[in-house]
Amino acid sequence: MPQSLISVIVPIYNVESYIEDCLTSIDKQNYQNYEVILVNDGSTDNTVDIVKAFIVNKTLKFKLFDKKNGGLSDARNFGLSKAQGEFVIFIDSDDYVSPEMLNITNQSAQHSQSDIVCFALAEVTEQGEKIRYIPANATLKLGTYSLSDSKNLISSSLPNACNKLIRRTLFSEHHIQFPLGLWYEDLATNPKLFFFANSITFIEDELYYYRQRDGAITKTFSLKVMDIYEILNSLVMFFKNTPYENAKTDINTWYINLTIITLARLSLNHEESKKQAALSNIAINIKQQFPKPLDIFSQSFSKKRYKVFALLVRLGLINPVAKIIKFLVNAKVITI
Repeated sequence: MPQSLISVIVPIYNVESYIEDCLTSIDKQNYQNYEVILVNDGSTDNTVDIVKAFIVNKTLKFKLFDKKNGGLSDARNFGLSKAQGEFVIFIDSDDYVSPEMLNITNQSAQHSQSDIVCFALAEVTEQGEKIRYIPANATLKLGTYSLSDSKNLISSSLPNACNKLIRRTLFSEHHIQFPLGLWYEDLATNPKLFFFANSITFIEDELYYYRQRDGAITKTFSLKVMDIYEILNSLVMFFKNTPYENAKTDINTWYINLTIITLARLSLNHEESKKQAALSNIAINIKQQFPKPLDIFSQSFSKKRYKVFALLVRLGLINPVAKIIKFLVNAKVITI
């Protein structure tokens, strides 16, 4: 089976405790036709020294670039501008990957002729102990799909950028980039890639190890969680004039699911005045997205209990809902 050149893009910023694990896992690939684009996004610790020492005899595959700090999206976009591969894979520099990752995804892409291959993640502790298995798609069977094959292909797929082999021309030919300065940059980008892909393949292989760090976005109780509505509104505008008939239902599903997640994260924020402003903003966004409240039930794929919460928010009961979700978070019924 032919080996396509794969560009592995690794943004790097202050990960001196983790970067060697990441680089070692890439270096151990049993697939040979790849390049590694390391983008130092203005690190201020010893990360770059560790990288330079690691790649000193590996410069044919590993290429290190330095740039001013601009954030994860900016570093990924920079990496894309340097990539030469037919396909790209993004790896966060505090994570690590299976030695089979490139081989298995290349084989899958060649066999299915897909533009995107999505694989499973393992969430692990900082020490590498497995927490859980996360499939590439929550509801669909394994296999190859086009966008018209399933009503919820996009909204049921894991939105992460790091569990996908992606044909590079999807970015270049359609002028797709990761948005600067916003959280949830993967959600802003992957639906657009799915829209332009001729076909997308889902495989069960657990090929990426996502390290759950205390400082990660999913564990950070910042009002930056409100970026999600800017991301969602940008997707509304993107799909507005496209022929994708399930766009509205997919986007409604994200609005509901991510509103619940946002409320869960806000529940642990103690800046009460700012939190109240955020809750008001959430209520406005839900009201705008669902002018007809019952569309929450008829035009989304969300879980029933999430739909009930969203309906209560839509009816003006944001504060009681926030209190209920805070209770559920404290009781570990809802995890974040």
